Amino acid sequence: MSRTPWALRAGEFILRRICRGLPAEQAEDCFAEWAAELPAICDDEALPRWRASTRALAYCLGQRRTAGFLMPPPDDDSAEMLRAAPLIAAALIFAFDDSHGLVGDIGTYTAELLSVIAVFTLRPRRTKRKNGSRGSG
Repeated sequence: MSRTPWALRAGEFILRRICRGLPAEQAEDCFAEWAAELPAICDDEALPRWRASTRALAYCLGQRRTAGFLMPPPDDDSAEMLRAAPLIAAALIFAFDDSHGLVGDIGTYTAELLSVIAVFTLRPRRTKRKNGSRGSG
């Protein structure tokens, strides 16, 4: 029996939540592999009880990053193309702008504003899964 069963239960809970985003077969394998490490970390006699528990929970939370690398790439979503609209509009304004006079200045400022908006809308986003499908959010 482990010195800190609460840390094992909490660690297994965290690992189950992390493995939820993985495909079913891979999730089972990863959970079994990662959960097998927990007793060894918690039962380390060289560490005080609180330190061993903290190390076990830190290990579990660290597996979140690993699970992110194991997830399959997202499916292409046609709605995601809408996020590129400000960049396309800015490119069109720059291409057809005459850059002389008031209309040219307004067009340039509008294109610059759209370019800034495009930077924020096109940044990489974390994906969320619902019912095994990938969506962005």
